[in-house]
Amino acid sequence: MTEEQAIGVVQDLTNLAVGDVIEAWHEGRCYNRGKVLQTIPSMGMFWILDTGSGPRKLVDFESLLVRRLPVEEPRTSPSVA
Repeated sequence: MTEEQAIGVVQDLTNLAVGDVIEAWHEGRCYNRGKVLQTIPSMGMFWILDTGSGPRKLVDFESLLVRRLPVEEPRTSPSVA
């Protein structure tokens, strides 16, 4: 992970919210990327909808470095009058 990518690292699972888009890293490799669906702080885990393969995945917060991605503005189509 580069210094630029280190921006947005989530230090505590309670700082993660439903709808956040994250990447989960381990040993310099991104293993998961997706939108947070549910957090389970008592277990130190959270569910995401994986953007690569599509299914829900359970992510172990303690085992991975989690980075919140900036939210992209939705693109709009030009209106045709």
